[in-house]
Amino acid sequence: MSNTDFSQLSQFVSYAQKRFDLSLLAGCFADARPQPDIPSRAVALSLVLGEVVHIPSLLQLQEETKLPQWQRWMGYPHPISHDTFGYVSERLEPEQLRRVEIWICRQLKRGKAFDGSKIAGLLVVSLDANEQFCSDHRCCEDCLSREITCKDAQRQEFKQTQYYHKQVYAQLSGPDLSVILDVEPMRQGEEECAAALRLLRRMRQKYGPRFFDVVVVDSWYANGPFLKTVAEELGWPTVAVLKQER
Repeated sequence: MSNTDFSQLSQFVSYAQKRFDLSLLAGCFADARPQPDIPSRAVALSLVLGEVVHIPSLLQLQEETKLPQWQRWMGYPHPISHDTFGYVSERLEPEQLRRVEIWICRQLKRGKAFDGSKIAGLLVVSLDANEQFCSDHRCCEDCLSREITCKDAQRQEFKQTQYYHKQVYAQLSGPDLSVILDVEPMRQGEEECAAALRLLRRMRQKYGPRFFDVVVVDSWYANGPFLKTVAEELGWPTVAVLKQER
């Protein structure tokens, strides 16, 4: 980590401790280890700090935890191995992550951090789906699948099953600050709109109906009952951005 990154990280830790009580917040993360030798708080805090300065790998993060200042930040006087980071990351409870995210976003709104993101006085949340974890060979029970056309060494076409994950993201966007409020994975056999509605229903329950004012979607959501459901059931006006003349 460069001196510039280290300085920026030090400023971040100072601000986050003062504004969000970062060490206490990191203690909210727990994993499935019954009697861990390394506290979950130290592991979670290191993962957060590594993300702040864009540490490229868990191996590099392992090296950063050897630094005395890093150990003071995470409250644990020993290095943490990359195996531990990987093991704990796989076993973090998503609902705990969601609760922390909601608390942070509420603190940001209370501190008027989102005021610069308002459009005509309104907070706008955009929905969009992004694909991740594409593989032709490995899959899990939650994978989506599709048939793709490939070519062999003789340039002959053949069909192959491809596995992937796709999530719908709800992002509050602005010129100064953009925040992912929540994310919902698509399930096997369902359309993007179904995952989006599941996401919005949970957000209305967790954030409340007045946390944001408008939902923005692309043309895919303009088909079917999605717009009517969001307006009548959830109470949010929706703006659909159309890319074709229809």
